[in-house]
Amino acid sequence: MKSVISELSILVTDDSLTQRQYAKELCSDLGVKDLHDAANGADALKVLEARSVDVVLVDLEMPIMDGVELIRSMAQKKMTSSVIILSAKDPILIASVGTMAEADGLHVLGTFQKPLLPDALECSLLRFIQDIKNQASEPKAPVENEVTALELSEALANGELTLAFQPKLTVHGLMLKGVEALARWRHPQKGAISPGVFIPLAERHGMIDALTRNLLQLAFEHKRSWQNYGLRFNLAFNLSPLSLADSDMVDWLCKLTEDYGISPSEVTFEVTENALLGELASAIRTLARLRLKGFHISIDDYGTGFANAQQLSRVPATELKIDRSLVHRAAARPQQRTILASTVDLAKKLNLTTVAEGVETEEDFRIITDLGVDLVQGYYLSKPLFPDDLLVWIKSGLSQLRRQQEQK
Repeated sequence: MKSVISELSILVTDDSLTQRQYAKELCSDLGVKDLHDAANGADALKVLEARSVDVVLVDLEMPIMDGVELIRSMAQKKMTSSVIILSAKDPILIASVGTMAEADGLHVLGTFQKPLLPDALECSLLRFIQDIKNQASEPKAPVENEVTALELSEALANGELTLAFQPKLTVHGLMLKGVEALARWRHPQKGAISPGVFIPLAERHGMIDALTRNLLQLAFEHKRSWQNYGLRFNLAFNLSPLSLADSDMVDWLCKLTEDYGISPSEVTFEVTENALLGELASAIRTLARLRLKGFHISIDDYGTGFANAQQLSRVPATELKIDRSLVHRAAARPQQRTILASTVDLAKKLNLTTVAEGVETEEDFRIITDLGVDLVQGYYLSKPLFPDDLLVWIKSGLSQLRRQQEQK
């Protein structure tokens, strides 16, 4: 991989000659030959106007134009996409600037206190290379097609909606503990329609209960089929906030488990913070009854909202799903890693099972392993799979995945 790093072009921006030379020596030790430097933001912009650069190392404290101004200018002028942010200031400030840079559209490879360590630099540059590869290999996202409530109603009637299932594995040993059911819709003429389009559509037009019940029955059919194969693992299903206001939902779910011969203890309902923003008493009543009936409750997307700590005291949860935004690249962001570690520790003290979702890289997987997270879910281990593909993956893909991890 160092040979790939050697092909990168790097600009080191720092007002200290000693620090610039030190950073350039670290780059040279990794084989980088296309190296440039600047003593302040204004000089850095001149370099970027004259040539293409892959990665810019930015010191925050500089005369004439500081690092914050440089980052904003680079983003506005689209001069480069990837930066490593450095400072002798406290980690909270550095992380905040990193957040600003990402909001401006830059690719932040890492935010570090000085001095920059060789391993941190190498990991950041390898991350740049890996992200470029991932972008090249990712299929083009389909253009979001506009669909109407009538089309969704017809899709429900015609059985066009289906489910894919993403495995949830133990971090240690990669044992299959469950799957999350994810709604899918392939329109006969318009192709794949994103859940981000049709689920809000169903909520706006009063079809969410019909959609939820339709997909739950389908999910239970698959679970019963897996049980007939001798496969017993948990099924997770996302509940809309509006479904929690359905007074008949709990009784209907209990009957559904009886009809399909499924134990409530093998079903987890995932709810987001939005579930508690409406009629709070109604939502808590439904969640409490679900728990009393033996179902599990998971707080989904933890780390994305403002009232998360309050959620933990309100919701009768058994599981905490840590959002990708907290997990991804925590190794390169000390402040984020601290928050992630404290989140895992808090969940353990509350006897909640922890699930890291959206794990996409080996680096992400390594840090959740180090922090003692219980379960993992994400493209690094498996994409969402349609039922037949899931069975094939369980029979052969899972053991292959374990062998690959043992070799790392």
